[in-house]
Amino acid sequence: MKSTQIKQRLNLIIEKDIKNIKGFYTHFFASFVILPFLVFINLQTVPQFQWFWYAIIAWCIGLFIHWINVFVISKMGFKETWKENKIKEIINSENSSEFEEDYDYIQEKYYLKAKKQTKQIKGFYLHLLVSVISFLIILFANLKLVPDFYFFWFALIGMLIALFFHWLGVFGFEVLGLGKQWEERKTVELLKKYQ
Repeated sequence: MKSTQIKQRLNLIIEKDIKNIKGFYTHFFASFVILPFLVFINLQTVPQFQWFWYAIIAWCIGLFIHWINVFVISKMGFKETWKENKIKEIINSENSSEFEEDYDYIQEKYYLKAKKQTKQIKGFYLHLLVSVISFLIILFANLKLVPDFYFFWFALIGMLIALFFHWLGVFGFEVLGLGKQWEERKTVELLKKYQ
């Protein structure tokens, strides 16, 4: 029974590690979309003051800190020792029965996970529909009220960036090779490391 609990706790830790790695890659890929957009906005609106450099430096510092947290600190010995001690503490505690998972619980867990994924897919399609309708309204208002300045391009770019990141969160990791198969390979790799 205790070995089952250890495996369950390891699986939870590994799921969290995988989520952190995906979060870093999302942050990294977002850099190639958001930073050029900020440069474009700055050069189009206030070219005499290049504030985008501050944004780029701050973004890179944040990305570097994120990388350190995900790939350096998580690999350090004290964190691994802490995880192992925490697992032993939980298993040896009086409340260890609350970590027991039987077949029904596992099935319920998969059902809830599938339900959550379905909700996320529905949310993306709703976001897409709202974006199309909103863009058409913005386009109409722009061409009708301010035909000399095409501000609808800024709205379109912002909507496309938001849709891209929503798509990335729902479908994109599969396309980028960071989907379920990658998670399974990474889980096996991390399980071997923790054991």
